[in-house]
Amino acid sequence: LLSVFSTAVMSYISMATPIGPWIAPTLVLIGALLFKMLFQSIKTAPLAHAVYAGSIGGILATALGFSFPTLYFLDRPLYFMAIVGALAAVAGWLGIWIANACEHKLLVSEQLAFPIGQLVYKMITAITQQMRKAYELMAGFALTAVFCVLQDGIGVVKSYIPQSLGLVPATCIGFISVPTIRFDLVPFVWAVGFLTGHVIAVPLLVGAVSRVLVLDPLHRLAPFVHLSSVEFVLAFCSGLVLIGTLTSFIGLPRQLYTGIKRAFDKSSTSALFSDTGITISLVVELIALLCACCAFFSYFKFSILSQCFVVATTILCAYQMAAIAGKIGMALLGRFATFVMIPGILLFGFDSLQAVLVATFVEVCGGVATDTLFGRKMARSADISTGRMKYYQYFGLFVSCLTVGVVFWILINHFHLGSVHLFAQKAQARQLLIQAQQFDPYVLLLGALFGLILGRIKINPALVFGGLLMPVNLVVGLVVGGMCTWLVKEKEDYFPFWSGVFASQSIW
Repeated sequence: LLSVFSTAVMSYISMATPIGPWIAPTLVLIGALLFKMLFQSIKTAPLAHAVYAGSIGGILATALGFSFPTLYFLDRPLYFMAIVGALAAVAGWLGIWIANACEHKLLVSEQLAFPIGQLVYKMITAITQQMRKAYELMAGFALTAVFCVLQDGIGVVKSYIPQSLGLVPATCIGFISVPTIRFDLVPFVWAVGFLTGHVIAVPLLVGAVSRVLVLDPLHRLAPFVHLSSVEFVLAFCSGLVLIGTLTSFIGLPRQLYTGIKRAFDKSSTSALFSDTGITISLVVELIALLCACCAFFSYFKFSILSQCFVVATTILCAYQMAAIAGKIGMALLGRFATFVMIPGILLFGFDSLQAVLVATFVEVCGGVATDTLFGRKMARSADISTGRMKYYQYFGLFVSCLTVGVVFWILINHFHLGSVHLFAQKAQARQLLIQAQQFDPYVLLLGALFGLILGRIKINPALVFGGLLMPVNLVVGLVVGGMCTWLVKEKEDYFPFWSGVFASQSIW
């Protein structure tokens, strides 16, 4: 149940917003409620197994939602579902294998914190003693469900709440055109904004304001009037994405070199492979994995050399993603995916389909490896058998792979990619990066300069990109939710309530 739930919710969130919050804390609260209702008691080990089996689906759906909507075969739904499921299975399996191989190194030898795993352990420990947080989540869930019914109507219940409120009418002041600004009454968007805080609010607000004060006036200049508004905005945003990619590349080679050097340190390597049985099982599993990867990539006409490149660099990048997440609690999916995709395009001439498959493969593999290690960290903290946890994580991956293709097809077929409800900002950024050479070079340069300025003032260009392209009313909702964190003393105290809000409306 938690696997299907997290896969469905995070598929929607990853395509509707430019972020992907960790789903495991929410699963703790939902799982606790289910255990309380069904068994009248909550035990640490079963709840932990359920949570970290289910959370695999969340990170897997997030990784797919960030890249795979760049390609969508709407006219062949069964084919689409099969490809998504196969990609998720192969990349996710490799991610769990990487977690198995480096678990001792990262958790025992280096004793990395893996903070989300520790957070989940603390939540489970607290919730077995008192259920207040779970009831807060249930309150947010129930209130949002009532709101959705009153807003959309269902059966004999009519709609009583409007979809949005007009804030500012469209107006024009000289070269500056202000679009109609609406405030959508969508609790889900407020919740995502609140859970991420000002980290997302400020860059999105900068992007929305820049669209009015920078992009539109520049488009009216003589050299660019021949371009349509869409062409100009896409070219400008491509420059923004391109410079963000280039600047992020600067530190990655050093990070990878350091990670490889530490991974093959003699003392840790001997500790990692000291058990002959573990070595044999890892080797046997790796052989089966390589066969599965070869079959998948051969179907899409990757050469043997390019397959070796993709698998080898994916393993290195996934390890480094996990090591970074072990320190800061964030998985840098897109950055490392681009680091594999761009050299692949240059060295092997990947077409658009192959490039997106590679990027998605890296994101899924690295995300699953990271989430798996969060679960192993939590298991060690709670003195739970890691062998039993591995079983549930493989089972969670299996359920998610069966679910995710169907969920993606239903969401995209119903809402349509690029709409207000399913903007798929991360996937659009990936598309612009792949097609950057097709745009006006001078507009690309302007976007790159704008990105450099943003970098100098410590504002995330990737999120500003979202503010530039996303509908204004969606940006307003996210910004309002993020700004609300400044009105409370400890925003973590309100996380259960808002987790219930975004879970409820995502399901609705």
